[in-house]
Amino acid sequence: MFAATHHKLLQPALLSLLLAMAAGTASAATSTALDPAKERQLINDANKLDADHPEDAAAVRLVCTACHSATQYLNTPRSAGRWEQVFAEMSGYGASPTDDQIDQIVRYFERNLTVVDINSSPAEEIAPVLQVSDAVANDIVARRQKQKFAGIDDLAKVPGVDAAKLAILKPRLMF
Repeated sequence: MFAATHHKLLQPALLSLLLAMAAGTASAATSTALDPAKERQLINDANKLDADHPEDAAAVRLVCTACHSATQYLNTPRSAGRWEQVFAEMSGYGASPTDDQIDQIVRYFERNLTVVDINSSPAEEIAPVLQVSDAVANDIVARRQKQKFAGIDDLAKVPGVDAAKLAILKPRLMF
């Protein structure tokens, strides 16, 4: 069994997803794969916040599109808990990504495809989605215990939170 050593949040569940993505599922087997160039473009386009890690998109493309069209996961951002369910469901299909690929795919999914509720998610889920340090995520949690966040403008006031990233993340942030 592989372990995503650098990512606390999605470790067990992501392994399951990665295995299933590489091996395929019944629904994936019946889906029509896109042209490889189109798949690459879709994955790279979704990678807006992870451009400094092109190896992450490459691992997603290599492992996840082996049996799935990228649209199957790119068009449906999910909460960390839901990704864990999907990953667990898919773990029985026998894929064998490397440990490095698992880490890269976890990072890609956390940064590009995970939805987070700022007013209720734990710091461990907030940090990778917002791409902030653990200390900043803990500050967010401490602040919301005093007063819930009203929206992006409110969240942007927290030191260490990048307002430009929040604008990109807006569809994946709940308050």
